[in-house]
Amino acid sequence: MNFKGGVIIIGSLLWEDTDLRQKWKTMNLESLDTKRFVSVPIRYGRQSSTRSDTYTMIFSNHISTQQGQAYILGFKNEIKNARILDSQAFALAAAEGFWTDKGPSINKTWGTVGLLVNPNIDTKDKTNADVIRKWWTSLYQKYSDTFDHLQYRIDDNELPVIDKNGFLQIPWTNEMNDFDFLIATPVVPKPKRLLTAKEIAEQMTLKNYRTYFDKNRENNIQTFQDLEILEHLKA
Repeated sequence: MNFKGGVIIIGSLLWEDTDLRQKWKTMNLESLDTKRFVSVPIRYGRQSSTRSDTYTMIFSNHISTQQGQAYILGFKNEIKNARILDSQAFALAAAEGFWTDKGPSINKTWGTVGLLVNPNIDTKDKTNADVIRKWWTSLYQKYSDTFDHLQYRIDDNELPVIDKNGFLQIPWTNEMNDFDFLIATPVVPKPKRLLTAKEIAEQMTLKNYRTYFDKNRENNIQTFQDLEILEHLKA
């Protein structure tokens, strides 16, 4: 088994340098200089109490969601067995605040770690790819009490961005082709409806908090809504 893995990074995981997140990047990921752009379906869609109740980014398969710009950072170590991917998933979960007082976890009711598999992986090593897929499915069975993949959508007509076995349901793009497995952290939309650019901007103005939005822009992490949000912020 000799697979290359990485993490899809949207939002503050890239630019926020808390001790925990800095340690995670230093210990587990390649240098930030190696980051590469990737197109993913993202939008502002979750009200966050840690961001002054302004809205943060979510993955979304809603028909109105267009591709945005994020990054991929590769793992320092190749995936030579399922335990290495396991350690990467739990390390990302710790950086995102998913661990509980009961111990390590990759899942909370509001967010989780999902796995995206290169659709051509079986031509490289089907036997070991199956090992990884079966192991990941088994891992998610442990979270049946707290994980509901149907929560990861804005409305009932949308394909959830993650399935019941913890596999991400977002498009694989050409920018991802150097990787065999990618992990990322989808979160549950809040509220369960589409947010307009105007109300996203108005909430930032009301709460006098633009750090999350401005830092994303500064680091070229963008959604299709950004320019309209900026226009409302200038109004």
